[in-house]
Amino acid sequence: MEYASAQPQRKGFSFDGAAVLVLALTVAITGLIAIPYATVPFLATKVSVLAAGAILALALFILARLIRGNIILPPVALLGAMWLVPLAYMLSALFSGAGIADGFFGSELETDTAGFIVLAALVGSLAALTLRRRAEYATAYKVLTGAFILALVVQLAFVIVAQTSPTTVSATANLIGTFADLGAVAGLGTALSLLALRFLTPSPRVKLVLSGGILVALFLLAIVNSSLLWILTGLVALGLFIEAVMRRRPAGGDSDLEGVEIVAATPYDAGAPTVSGLGAPLAVLAVALFFLIGSSTIGTALVTGLGAETLDVRPSWQATFDIGSHTYATSPIFGSGPASFGEEWVKFRDPALNETPFWTVDFLSGVGFIPTSFVTTGAAGALAWLFFLGAFLFAGTRFLLLRAPSDPFIRFVSLASYVGALFVFALMVFAVPSAFVIALAFFLAGTFVSTMRHGAGATEWGVAFARSPRIGFVIVFALTLILLASVYGVYTVVERYLAQTYLVSASNALAAGNLGKAESDAANSTLFVPSDRSYRLESAIGLAKMRAIADPANTSPDTERQEAFQAALRDSVADGITATQIGGSDYRNWMQLANVYAYAGQFNVAEAYESAKVAFARAKELNPTSPVIPYFIAQIEIAQGNLAEAERLLIEEAIALKRNYTEARYVLSQVEVRLGKAPEALRAAEDTLVLAPNEPAVIFQVGILRLATGNIDGAIAAFGSAIAIDPSYANAHFFLAVAHATKKDYASAITELRTVGALSAENQGAVAEYIKELEAGKNPFPSTLSLTPVAEPAPGTTDAAFVPPAEETPETP
Repeated sequence: MEYASAQPQRKGFSFDGAAVLVLALTVAITGLIAIPYATVPFLATKVSVLAAGAILALALFILARLIRGNIILPPVALLGAMWLVPLAYMLSALFSGAGIADGFFGSELETDTAGFIVLAALVGSLAALTLRRRAEYATAYKVLTGAFILALVVQLAFVIVAQTSPTTVSATANLIGTFADLGAVAGLGTALSLLALRFLTPSPRVKLVLSGGILVALFLLAIVNSSLLWILTGLVALGLFIEAVMRRRPAGGDSDLEGVEIVAATPYDAGAPTVSGLGAPLAVLAVALFFLIGSSTIGTALVTGLGAETLDVRPSWQATFDIGSHTYATSPIFGSGPASFGEEWVKFRDPALNETPFWTVDFLSGVGFIPTSFVTTGAAGALAWLFFLGAFLFAGTRFLLLRAPSDPFIRFVSLASYVGALFVFALMVFAVPSAFVIALAFFLAGTFVSTMRHGAGATEWGVAFARSPRIGFVIVFALTLILLASVYGVYTVVERYLAQTYLVSASNALAAGNLGKAESDAANSTLFVPSDRSYRLESAIGLAKMRAIADPANTSPDTERQEAFQAALRDSVADGITATQIGGSDYRNWMQLANVYAYAGQFNVAEAYESAKVAFARAKELNPTSPVIPYFIAQIEIAQGNLAEAERLLIEEAIALKRNYTEARYVLSQVEVRLGKAPEALRAAEDTLVLAPNEPAVIFQVGILRLATGNIDGAIAAFGSAIAIDPSYANAHFFLAVAHATKKDYASAITELRTVGALSAENQGAVAEYIKELEAGKNPFPSTLSLTPVAEPAPGTTDAAFVPPAEETPETP
């Protein structure tokens, strides 16, 4: 980019210049890199690039200092305030009890880990230390502006291609991260472009590029349709509009003021804009207000028309505060530990959420990134954030008002980096941006700190350690240690990235049924980083192997199958136990171990069912509001013949926690029929229906009980009522087909099964055999008690999934 006010860069290689270029390229590449392969983890790739680039920039900066023999520092007070946040994270990781490794690295160096916050602060510090001259600022902003324009062009191409070939690419696909992250970058880019048009004198070509970028960014903001982003972008435009109005030169001079006594006046600024300079901020402000007012109508229509619908669901402010209050009651100083919000969520969430479509979602963050940090790092983290943000706001405002740099370009860099950092920090309060956006906030904050050295009356200070042997020895030794530590840092980043890559590959292979590759990749992941996630996956792979061995289609000799089954069981249990030892506070590890024991119990393995109940009980302690866990325990009680206890678990726990729990109501109906309570259960369900006449799950239960008691016509009426309320209710369609088949109305049964199949491609294959038998004049449903209920759509999906009746359990191999 060409700025008329910027001087050309100095020729020749230097480690200082290389550090600036590497740092800027690192931030840009982190934002743009996206490898479209299922086995390449998206977040881990971006964080790894950011970490590797930051460490390389740090190494170049250290080499430059060693060669030059000096260190020149920016104002360190604000930089020190920035480092209070990673310090709080590190203290929380050490003393919260969540585990040092988990607190520092998490699963894949998530944004709420101590490691990532240290990395973000390092990026900010490097920006403050390496950026000193106008040419270096120009280099950084040229790189970032180029990356911004490239991201806009690629996204515009995605949107256009999605309209003509939606199977090729989605309109919401982007290089940045989530669709909300794209909106954040578009809003930030719009704000900084407005500042550039106002405070710089760009060449006509650059002005055209910036103006075009604003137009495309506003279009992207419109299809992201976020009120928060429109508010932040509109506030920047409003501030620039007011500033331009207050400092503009009247187009007609002072002819209107002839003969008028002026109460207060100051001379016009020679560089003040004319009336025409008001156009860009006024236009952006008008667009922001237009879409802010019409976000639920015009904005929604635009999003729907372009096929750019996304779902951004997070806990509310109240829910976040509730989780925080429980956490502070037990660990007020250091919180629950970095990256542990998900564990706190399942432990303390409101049971009323079980009645929502997102009852199975374990939220990993609260309403915003910084509020989440308040929960996970406790009072230490909250005070660190408040002090840093307060110091940044106060020092920045005071500096720009009283001591702004005299150089126009550096003044622009100072203002743009300050406004940009505030833009993203505000976003971090009300939303959960990705790693790139958070790192960008720290980079801009560090850039602003670096410009403070150019303030009016400011003086730089530094240490020429080459001239002082004593001080020089200490500094050179420290810098050398940091340089060597950076090598270890690169190794750690690569090691964890490879572990995450193998873990993703193993998960995909398991989903595809390729157990050999899944086992190999999971073992490689564990080899690089032994984590509870990798051991939990290995345990799941072992369970899948057990199922494959026990499959009646397996024609291997019985002795060979028995040995293989026992080996798979032994390994799966061992991996599950290891997962619980590493991550004992994650209920998913206990659930996986319980599932292995429960499956082994089907083959009369000694103490398997009891061990499963112990593991489920531990999972229930960690996730007490989940209705799934008592439902699973009830199934174990059924397998052991404890029908009364199973009935109690289903009624008093599973259904009490989730009234519309279809699977639990279906199994309860089976239990009550076997207990001889079908008539009483039917009357109770019909009484419940009076209180909840529009509850499809209750109507479904009435239909099942009527079917079990021989009232086929009543069952058909009940299932029909449930479908009328929820046309995509797969269970109701399926059992309505069962009822029709019982009356030998095979045509109606086929119609219902085809409706089930139309709900998803998976369902279509599952019901195909039933339809064939019905078309042949056979009833494939001899007993409703042997049928497995249909799995309803998962939260955030539109397809209804169908699970066919389970095969009869084979004999022990």
